[in-house]
Amino acid sequence: MKIYLLLALALSTAPPGGALAQAPPTRRDTTFFDAGWHHVSRSNAVFFGWVTPLDSGRCRIQTYYLTGERQFEAVGRPGPPVVRDGPATFYYRSGQPEAAGRYANGKRTGPWEYWHENGTPKPTLTFVPRPPTPDGGVPQLVEQMPAFPGGQVALLHYLATHAHYPTPTDKTQPRPAGQVFVQFVVDSTGAVVRPVVLKSLAPACDAEALRAVGSLPRWAPGRRNGQPVAVRFVVPLTFRP
Repeated sequence: MKIYLLLALALSTAPPGGALAQAPPTRRDTTFFDAGWHHVSRSNAVFFGWVTPLDSGRCRIQTYYLTGERQFEAVGRPGPPVVRDGPATFYYRSGQPEAAGRYANGKRTGPWEYWHENGTPKPTLTFVPRPPTPDGGVPQLVEQMPAFPGGQVALLHYLATHAHYPTPTDKTQPRPAGQVFVQFVVDSTGAVVRPVVLKSLAPACDAEALRAVGSLPRWAPGRRNGQPVAVRFVVPLTFRP
């Protein structure tokens, strides 16, 4: 009877899948992560794992749940920092794949397949890399920000009064309403340069928004460590017929 009770207790406490989970032994290069994939101490971790060099010059990235089940595998480029760059698979604790696809330079790309834990498929998602933003290397925040003559209120008033709804060439077509987001740079002399549309509404509205932003007068330039520097801005322009 005692043997039967002990066997029943062992089976009742076994994890899904019927096998007792056993965490792989930690290595000297083990890294611990929280649920958001930030590096944390072991006591605050949700996952742990390591990186193994491959003969190709790439590396294999592996992470596990703290209870030992496989959680993630991917091919990447050694660092620091290590970058996911190749095929990758996420797993449920049961061992069933949760998602599979590819990374390119640390970002998901192309089609990704997803599954419920019972193995039935979820909808496939396709990731398209977003092109880099022009002037992305120009800061948006410095110690002393550029100043428009009259301040922020004067800037918004200038754009509202200088951007006009374009006259339609075909009055039978619907006239869109909404916002155009324009990025521009106030350079180290205070001049407004390189305006570009980040969020479009319609070609004629986009062109008018660029014209209005391009007509902005010279600003007092921004400064960092006392020196004038270029600063990047994004402004919305609203168009209503």
